This record gives sequence, C-alpha cells and structure tokens, in this order.
Amino acid sequence: MERTDKRILITGCGGPIGVNVTRSLRMAPEALRLVGTDCNRFHLHLALTDSAHWVPPAREGEAYLAALRALIERESIGMILPTHPAEVRALSALRTELGAVRLFIPPDAVIHAAQDKWRTNQTLLAAGVPVPRTFRLDDEASVVRAFDELSTRPVWVRGAGVPGAGIGIASLPCREPRHASAWVDHWRGWGKMIASEYLAGRNLTWSGLFDQGRLVASQSRERLEYVLPHVSPSGITGAPAVSRTIASGALQQTGLTAVSALAPEPHGIFFVDFKENDDGVALVTEINAGRFGTTIHFYSEAGFNFPYALVQLAYGEWSETTPRIDPIAPNTYWIRTLDCGPVLLRDIVDA
Repeated sequence: MERTDKRILITGCGGPIGVNVTRSLRMAPEALRLVGTDCNRFHLHLALTDSAHWVPPAREGEAYLAALRALIERESIGMILPTHPAEVRALSALRTELGAVRLFIPPDAVIHAAQDKWRTNQTLLAAGVPVPRTFRLDDEASVVRAFDELSTRPVWVRGAGVPGAGIGIASLPCREPRHASAWVDHWRGWGKMIASEYLAGRNLTWSGLFDQGRLVASQSRERLEYVLPHVSPSGITGAPAVSRTIASGALQQTGLTAVSALAPEPHGIFFVDFKENDDGVALVTEINAGRFGTTIHFYSEAGFNFPYALVQLAYGEWSETTPRIDPIAPNTYWIRTLDCGPVLLRDIVDA
C-alpha cells in the first residue's frame, strides 16, 4: 500500500454504516490506513478495513477505553470515526481520555440532546421548528391524554432514547390506548417513550456537515422503500431500499434551523429526519448527531464524499469556503436490498 500519514479508526466496522463509511473512504484520492473495531466477533469478518479488531461493547466503559487506547497506540491512530450511536455517546464522554486523537463530533451536550427524542421535540417546538405533536408517556393517564388530543389513527408510539431499545425497534403504530399501554409495558418504557401524531406523507432526510458552526455541505433525499418492510409493523425499517436525491430550499432551511436550535454552533455531521403531514409540510421527527446514516456510500458514488470531506476537515485540509448545497443532481436513485445491490441510477422516470 502507498504510504499514508492518515490512520483512521472506524468503529462498528462490520455493520452497515461502518462498511459504507469504509467504502466511501476507499474512494478518496489519497491512500488512507483504515483500522476497524467491532464488538461482534462475527461481524468483524464483514469489515472492509485494512485490519479489524474485536473490542468490548461501549457500555463496558473502562474495558472499552482500555481496548481503544491499546489500539490507538499500536496502530498510531490519528482519528476515530464512530458509526454507532452508542459509540458516539461513549466516545464523546471519553474524548479527554483518548489523548490527541482527532474526534470530529459535536459537543457532549449536543449528542445527549439529539439522542433524547423527547428533548429534541420539545427544544425544536420552543424554537418554532415544525414538529409532530408529541406526548411523553409517563403513566396510563398520559396515554389516554395522547389519544384524546391526537386526531390521527394510528398514533405513533416509540422509544425516546431507551438504552438498548433503538427507535426502530421500539416503534409501533397503535390504534387504541390499550395497545399503546401494553407496548410501553413490554419495553418497561414508562417515562422513556413518546406518542406522536402519525404522519403518512413523504419520508425525507437532510444531512449537514459543519465545521465550528459553518455549514460545509448538505444534501436532501427522499426514502421511497425499505429493506424488509414486512418485519416492521409500520413498514419502515432503519435501512432504505430505494432512495432518491431531491433539491428543496424549504427542507434545506428547516434542516439548518433544526440543527441550530439543538446546537447553536454545530460541529461534525448531522442528519435530520422528516415526515410530511397531510398538508405536505415536512415535520422534524428526529436529529442524529455525530454519525452518518446507513446509505452514506450513496452520496459518495453519486459525486460528493461526505466521509472524506469530514476527514479533510479534521486534518485541517478542507479549503472550500462556499457551502456545497445539494451537490448531487436531483432524481439520482440508490437501489439496494438484502444481499442485492447497490445500484446507482440517474434521471429515471417516477413510477
């Protein structure tokens, strides 16, 4: 391999985000030494990094930190790029104990605010950002109140940052209060779950890359289909099967406003999820801070490499002063499903 001074550790290297970040960085115009970690011994064999190493789960604090420190020293790691929300949270808390290694993620307070979906909703509501009407489910009475005040059926019941129960896993459309109460009981989620109006419109996302409050690049996208939709009661899973790029000034502005409400000086990568209501208004359902989404390789193949741009920023090598807004042409499609694809198509006719 060509000599490189950049040695980057990619966490969760055997998972979909880790693999797609690796694919993106393999497209960089310079040689990079990519070192991977994963807490799943089987998934290590799926990694595309130059080397892959088992580490304890991030929840095992001291053991996790010791494993990372040893690897950083042994491999002369210059930067860590986390790909899983649990590791983003853990690394943020450990950043002062990791030495001089680069960690291009938002401040700890921003990461915690973003991972708490109830707090995100209330912060954005106070800032005037369009969000779905949402209630925290503290007890049976709060479930009844939510169903009384929300006109949609079903009502969307989901986790609000429950450790070990991701938003996708703990999400269920409920038509009756008793169904919602049983779901919250199942997850032992009283005080940790929320109920929102159900939004049946388009499913959209906006990604923004920032450097100390300055927008560097952003891209908007619509999710059209999902991988294995039949395994989820809502038909929505965490992995889109068909996506297309869009260019929307309204989505761009709302994405910027939403991120700025949560992080007055945003830093690192954010992606904002939206669902449209019956009037076609895009409402913010959540903000993910400090990590890429599962289909980030899509943007790299289509023409703008967000992971490599982040690396350049971390090393002080990004020279562009004008933000790159929706750099990928609208109606660029990314099609994939389990063990099939991905395929990039441009300008296909809508069905």
